Amino acid sequence: MTQTKRRFALYAQDYLHALASKTANGLILFRNDEVQVIIDATKAGQTAQDVLGYGGPIPIVAHMSEALAYKPDTLAIGIAPIGGAADPAWFPELKIALENGIKIWSGLHQFLANIDAFEAYKHLIWDVRKPPPALKVAQGHWRQWKSKVILTIGSDSNVGKMTTSLTLQRHLQEIGLDSIFVGTGQTGMMISGRGVAVDAVVSDFINGSIEAEIDRVDGKAPLILVEGQGAITHMGYSGVTMGLLHGCMPDAFILAHQPSRLVDDYDFPLPDLPTVINLHEALVQPFKPAKVLGVNLYSKGLTEEESQLECQKIYSEIGLPVEDMVKAPKRIVAESVVRALFPDATP
Repeated sequence: MTQTKRRFALYAQDYLHALASKTANGLILFRNDEVQVIIDATKAGQTAQDVLGYGGPIPIVAHMSEALAYKPDTLAIGIAPIGGAADPAWFPELKIALENGIKIWSGLHQFLANIDAFEAYKHLIWDVRKPPPALKVAQGHWRQWKSKVILTIGSDSNVGKMTTSLTLQRHLQEIGLDSIFVGTGQTGMMISGRGVAVDAVVSDFINGSIEAEIDRVDGKAPLILVEGQGAITHMGYSGVTMGLLHGCMPDAFILAHQPSRLVDDYDFPLPDLPTVINLHEALVQPFKPAKVLGVNLYSKGLTEEESQLECQKIYSEIGLPVEDMVKAPKRIVAESVVRALFPDATP
């Protein structure tokens, strides 16, 4: 599917950083050629490459008024402050964008369209986290879908499930298989231009909300890649994971795993990979078979040599293709997907 090209300005005022500007960073990685300029007064005069170590020569300016020179048509809020509220200090800059007819994409918990200062510009604002209207509980539409569905899962929360899905999409494209990515969080939705922020949906409707998103694109590509959220073994975020699992009823899973992480953010020891794999497969088994087809290694905290040794260790443990899809791509996970789901295709 052809995606509308944008000219992005990324708003990361005072927060452009490898960890603090996740949404901006995702757009820089996966819609790089559309990003014209970044706004952060503390980094003005540098480039994305200087600050993040990737992104190339995208310039950084101090203020929205300077960003206008790069002719953006969309200003994406690239940061997610604690509490998810818009900082009133941003309002003058956001108003400049709106007054110049520039759309604003915001993944904040607070909806910009509901702020009095922006009342006249609602038509230019996409509050990404706003749940879609007329939500329903899941209807079991998976029994009629034409496309195959893969759900990305994680051995813990925040181990690169979105990056895994989008990198897999690139690898599949390189070996000749078209796919559609469906975002389930604000960053993934801005990258893909579609999806639903499932953690903002009332729990009864999580399953139905992702089912409806798949309905919209079913049959338009052989494969639909659904961005995972949370972790089924995380006591704080398992609800959205379970909703996605039974809402999209995947034909297969890809597992994202960070081997250097031993405990979750509650200090609870992480289960071993066979346990994680068996648990996900068992939760779908009452309805249909769905297997984990490969593992993307998130190599944070590891050297290149350590990463490759870890890939070999995991392969010997679970017998599935394992690679660092970002730093050392081999496309073996993508090839595993094609073999398992499209046996008549030749990778």
